[in-house]
Amino acid sequence: MDALSLKPYVDARARHPDARRLEAMLDRIIPRPGLHARFVNTLARLEYVGVRKMLKSRRAERLDLDGLQHLLDEAVHALRLKKAAVALGAASAAGVTTFADAETLAGDAGEAYFQALDRRAESALAALDGAERAEANYLLTSAAIEVRAQAFYPIYEQRLRAHGAPFSVSAITKDEDRHLEEMSQRLHVVLGPERRGLQAVLAEEEVLYGRFLTAAEIAIGAASARADSTAPATAPATT
Repeated sequence: MDALSLKPYVDARARHPDARRLEAMLDRIIPRPGLHARFVNTLARLEYVGVRKMLKSRRAERLDLDGLQHLLDEAVHALRLKKAAVALGAASAAGVTTFADAETLAGDAGEAYFQALDRRAESALAALDGAERAEANYLLTSAAIEVRAQAFYPIYEQRLRAHGAPFSVSAITKDEDRHLEEMSQRLHVVLGPERRGLQAVLAEEEVLYGRFLTAAEIAIGAASARADSTAPATAPATT
């Protein structure tokens, strides 16, 4: 199987209407450092959840050098994003010390997206035994997440540059591209040429991601409403 066989799914997501929704959402977030800090903290939280799931699902007898590198990469992504969130928060007095929902932007909704996707992968593999199912579940969930990451981070990087933001996610994009190739190869080995369950999991991911965007848009609206309600009233003009 072509090592880049997941690329068409990335391209499809880049053309999906949700990509334009993301661009519009980022253009509302990035110019507001406090809101941006919470959003970056959400991304760090999702990277952390991914690391946590990998640690729980990978069995020692299945874990190789690439697997350890994947764990390390995702932990580094979480750390880099957390540091960026803290820096933005310090500049705007936004509290982003932890991953609590109040210190993220739709952070609970983001984690719910991840958890629901993992459950969908598990149900697609119900016929497999325990050890084999755990490894296949890791691969299916990771493949769907890597496809999304490769559609998400280039758009985010482009909007960061457009707004002159003080950090970059280009290094994360490079890592995710390598992970995507690894997932393509391992899916073929573990699930066979038909890649059992992949289409269903990718379809579910698209739905779940749309729900997360909606939750984030609602959170942005709520933050804007709070900011408007606390803004000082403009004094009436005098003649």
